[in-house]
Parts: sequence; structure tokens; C-alpha cells
Amino acid sequence: MMRNTILTLILLMPLMIFAQGQPAPGTQAEADSLLLAREQEIQSEYGFRDSNTLTDVAKKLEIEDLRSWKMALGLEPDNKVLDNMTLRKLAITPYRALLAQQTVMYAYNEMSTISEIAFKFSIPVKKFKALLGNHDPLDTSWDNTSLQALGISLDTVQAVKQEFEGDILSYGGSVLIVGVLVVFLALILTSIVISQLVHLNRKSSKESIIKVSSSGQVKSAPKNISSNVIVAAVTALHMHQMDIEERRRMVLTFRRTPTNQWRASAVLSMPNREMTSVRRSQ
Repeated sequence: MMRNTILTLILLMPLMIFAQGQPAPGTQAEADSLLLAREQEIQSEYGFRDSNTLTDVAKKLEIEDLRSWKMALGLEPDNKVLDNMTLRKLAITPYRALLAQQTVMYAYNEMSTISEIAFKFSIPVKKFKALLGNHDPLDTSWDNTSLQALGISLDTVQAVKQEFEGDILSYGGSVLIVGVLVVFLALILTSIVISQLVHLNRKSSKESIIKVSSSGQVKSAPKNISSNVIVAAVTALHMHQMDIEERRRMVLTFRRTPTNQWRASAVLSMPNREMTSVRRSQ
């Protein structure tokens, strides 16, 4: 029984994965209806449909750079045969043709998201959203939303881009000043913290000092130290002094005085002197 259940689950697993990967019927139908409505708007606004040729659509969209537009559509830019073919035959929808025209003209289209446009023009996303009207820096709902969904026109984005480029020096200067201030404040706080680390693990009790005279008598000692400790300290000091004196005596005993061999030879009995005295007597 258990084996049959496992086999059934294994067989049903691909079907479950495929079902999860498919979009919901309502979502797909909604997307298709929006696309159909947008293509009807394009037909009424620009006056072309998928039965028009590529050249006719380029004229209606007022496209000057036909080669770049064909590249944006994914077509061969130098293929002249495609110019007289209809959009339907090229499997290109009117909405796709409009998006390609917007891409050629603005370097983005109405389906581009806020984060994509900000990255393309090197504009901080929060600054870009603030210029577009969203002044909440913590709101991320606009980041991956298209211009069409937000109801923002391409001309508005172009005006915002030009405004940012005009104020880029002041914006960059303010960012630089804030960054330098933050770094200096961090360094000051770090130096203060490091200087206060010296006070950690400091011994609160005072040092116990016992003063002893040269004759071995105790001059002063802390009151919290017992007499046995004082006697032990004095005894250890006395033994240390005796050890030092003993080492000095040993050094003086084994140390030889330096002598001059030439002077010492005058008093020593040398064999050469005896030989010279024998020769003189002869």
C-alpha cells in the first residue's frame, strides 16, 4: 500500500510542477485584455494595424532611423526585403512596434521599470522616485513597476532626467559633504572609545608598599597587612641581599689581575738565562 502511494506521488509530481508554472487564468485574460485595449489605442492614435507594412508603420510613427528601429524589433537592419512585409507576416504586434519606437527615441519605453531607467541613466533610485513624486524613501513599491502601470509619461521621465543632470553638481557636492562628515564623526567616536579602553580592567586597590631601612627595620607598612607577611617580606629581602653579597665575593675570588709577560720574564727563571750564563763562564 505504501509503495503504491509513493509511485502515485512520483507520477503526479510533474503535473503539479507544470500547474504551478502556468499563470492563473484570470491574470492571463486580464493581460490579454489590456494588450488588446492598448493596441486599439495605438490604432486610433497612430492609424496603423498589423496589416500595414514595415515602411508604412515607420512613416506613421515618424521614425527617422529605420535601421535602429529594426534592430530594436530584433530584425536584420540591412535586410531591405523586410521593409515591404506586413507586421502580421513578421509576427510583430503594433504595440511591440510602438515600444521599439520609444526605445529608439528615449532609450527606454513605457514598459521599463523605475529601477531599470535609474540604472540606465546613473540616477539614484530614491532621488529618481522623489523627482517623479514619490517622496517616501522607504517605499519600494515603485522600484519594479513600469511607467505604464504608474501612469507616468515618457516626456515626464525625460524632463526629470534633464532636471537631475542640471543639478548634478549641487547634488554630488551635498553627497560628498555628508559623506566626509560621517567619516570624520566615525573617526572621532572611534578615538574616544579607544581612549576610554584604558580605564577598563584597572585595579581599584592601592599597591601595598613596605618600606625597610638599611639596618633591616620596618619604617612603614599598610595597615591591612599582617605581621607574618611583613616578616616574610623582610626575610626574603635579607636573603636576596645575602645572595648578592655571596656572588660578589665569588667574582672577586676568581678574577685574575692582568699581568705583563715582558715584565714578568725579568723575575721568572727562564732556560735561556741559564744557557747564556754557562757560555760566559767558559
